[in-house]
Amino acid sequence: MEWRCTWCGKPHEENDPPCDNCGHNKFERAVEQMAPETNGGPTEPVWVCAECGRQHTKNSPPCKRCGHVHLEKRQPDWEEFEDIGGTSYRDVLEPRYVVGYVLAAILGITLLLAYTGVITLPGMGRPPIPDAPGEGEQVGALSLSDVEASYVEQLNERRDAAGVAPLSNDSDLEWYTAYVNKRIVANVTGDGPPLTQQDVDRVGEYCQRQPVADHYSVFATGPVEDFENESALATTLFESWDGRDEALAESQTQVGVDVHVAQNDRVFVTVAVC
Repeated sequence: MEWRCTWCGKPHEENDPPCDNCGHNKFERAVEQMAPETNGGPTEPVWVCAECGRQHTKNSPPCKRCGHVHLEKRQPDWEEFEDIGGTSYRDVLEPRYVVGYVLAAILGITLLLAYTGVITLPGMGRPPIPDAPGEGEQVGALSLSDVEASYVEQLNERRDAAGVAPLSNDSDLEWYTAYVNKRIVANVTGDGPPLTQQDVDRVGEYCQRQPVADHYSVFATGPVEDFENESALATTLFESWDGRDEALAESQTQVGVDVHVAQNDRVFVTVAVC
């Protein structure tokens, strides 16, 4: 070999950096060394780890084998000449590095699954809206989404009478109210886990100012499906909301409402305004 890397000493056929062992970008002409018994002359010294004895071509601690920081200048031991050099693939596959690679791979896969919605991490993404006993979409001929829309209309009528601008539906608050309402229904009428204060406070993530968030339930005087129309049911629910006057602030601009009908015509309502 006529050329060698000036960093790790690996020989190469041509002066064509970078080195395919360490990536260094400078080669020098190689001087072929002979073992003492073949040429009888002086040899170029090497740097030996004082801890494990590994030989290095340069004084470039730490030791590539054990990480020791002190190297000593000595004449080479030709029986271990093949051990001279820079970092090899065996070095990067040491157990401490392998553990790091595995942990990094696990973290990367976890973040990818969370980003795509396969799993949910604390503080990242939204949990799915749970199932709840009863009806959340239709009761008889009544569409509960139309009941929710009529509820917002009546709230905006109250705001108009107070001289403030109407509220607009917000997708974040609609998700929040549906999540909270279903969790409450599942816990009260089924076997779902109780709603935590952290869940209730989550509305603050979607509001630029102090929000108004409330949830309550109403027992209908008769079968819910017997209400004349969606507006009639919305009126009963809206007038039962003790916090309706708190939703008349001029600074409020967004609203979300969820209505769910459970057993015995008990109607659960969660509303958030901000």
